[in-house]
Amino acid sequence: MADIALQLYVLALSTTLTLAMPVIVGVAFTGVAASLIQTIFGIQDQNIAFAPKIAVVALLLVGFGTRALAAILHIFTAALASVPHLVG
Repeated sequence: MADIALQLYVLALSTTLTLAMPVIVGVAFTGVAASLIQTIFGIQDQNIAFAPKIAVVALLLVGFGTRALAAILHIFTAALASVPHLVG
């Protein structure tokens, strides 16, 4: 019983990291690029860095949305399939 729960936990954690990393890395690189551009041109406005980050998140979610949904459905079906083993 604990082995099945541990497997589900590891599957959920690895899937969460796999789905979150492209968004986190994309936003980080976009933030660094926006900061460099602001520094080069001497722009002090913080709102300028916000719009490209939102655009990158939207593009990544559109690009990886189908894969993310498939991964979440895989975890959900694995969790539902293991309920009888966890209860009994």
